[in-house]
Amino acid sequence: MKDFEWGIIGGGIAGIAISEILSRQGHSVTLIEKNELLASETTREFHEWIHTGALYTLIPDKFRTLKYILGAIDDLVEYYSCFERMNISSTDKGLVIRHGDLIDKGWFSPNYIDFKYRIKGRKLTFPWLIGVARSIDLIEKIHNHDFLRRRAGELGPLKANLFKNIIKGFYELLKTDKKFVTVTTPDFTTNSRLLLRDILSTAVENGTYLSLNNEIRMISKKEDKIMINGKNESFNVKKIAICAGAGVLRFFPGLKIKTSYAPIAVVDNISPDARSFVELDYFPKNCINMLTKGDGVALIGGISLNNLSKCQEYINYVIKEHKKQYPSMRVMDTYIGNKNEIVFDKDKRSYVFHINEIPGYDNVWSIIPGKFTLAFSLAPEFYRRVYGNNPIKSFKTHTDVGQHGNFVANSFWQDSTNKNNG
Repeated sequence: MKDFEWGIIGGGIAGIAISEILSRQGHSVTLIEKNELLASETTREFHEWIHTGALYTLIPDKFRTLKYILGAIDDLVEYYSCFERMNISSTDKGLVIRHGDLIDKGWFSPNYIDFKYRIKGRKLTFPWLIGVARSIDLIEKIHNHDFLRRRAGELGPLKANLFKNIIKGFYELLKTDKKFVTVTTPDFTTNSRLLLRDILSTAVENGTYLSLNNEIRMISKKEDKIMINGKNESFNVKKIAICAGAGVLRFFPGLKIKTSYAPIAVVDNISPDARSFVELDYFPKNCINMLTKGDGVALIGGISLNNLSKCQEYINYVIKEHKKQYPSMRVMDTYIGNKNEIVFDKDKRSYVFHINEIPGYDNVWSIIPGKFTLAFSLAPEFYRRVYGNNPIKSFKTHTDVGQHGNFVANSFWQDSTNKNNG
């Protein structure tokens, strides 16, 4: 049995990010994944939408999710700027995605997402118009947020004149004759496989040991050691972080995990001028979205569903609605992405990440990332909670050239595109 300080169970975005943050600090780490490749389940299904909080301006949760998302962007700039391909810079008026040579090679793409709020037929739905007016005002403030002088999670500037601006925006919406009011958000897309491969390569070069195709059979504790017995390898560790999504229930069945389902279609023959967008409506079932990927390829979807049996009906609706705009659109593949969240009794949904030390099990932690975007705050926050310090910001990173990145699965849409093109 090999000895490590940390055993990280689960090789999605959470497991990879936490392994890297620990190894950059010099801790000995093994990253254990039951599949042959990392990022091969939920992280593979991720459709690469980086949230800056725009979508959550419509959620009446007292800015809780917005604060988490903005804090994640802050931590991204703070703790990941050493990476060569991390091509985001902070300014006093929002974020800048650097162009030039990095546009195709950087972690993030200047593929900004438009929000289209349905107004026609909704003018008598006053709560919707008020929510849209609030959302538009907050999105403009996120666009112009001073990331240089303020912590991103500070909400004071976002709340300034909010009530006054909502009233003004409400009356402007009443006067419009447009079917949709369109706003370009600060949300953008990511080249997630570049990001994951760079973070993984840095973790491995700093000492993380990969144990792939190694399903965990049992976790037991003896004195000051925790024994992880796997199908192919076993380990003695001092601490464990379980980053296996709903799989954490296998080890700790007392936790409450909510799984929702996101039906997605991979399509091509989309106009090269098409922009990424989300159509938003008072009735969630009418919401659809498209994220363009270049070369006429896009991902289309909409809302998440609680009932798996309703996913096919919904994706059929989404495809029909998109074909109205792009009649030549061809569906290459469909899939259902899973979203796992820890939900407390008072919460219907929980979009934030969760870091919990398992009651009754010293040095055993469960990790649920919530959103891919939150991983950049999840890993530093995990380190803060365990060690009471911030992780280092300046360290040697490694840009992957294939030596370790080959252990990371392609995204689902990439595999679908490759299959259909050859």
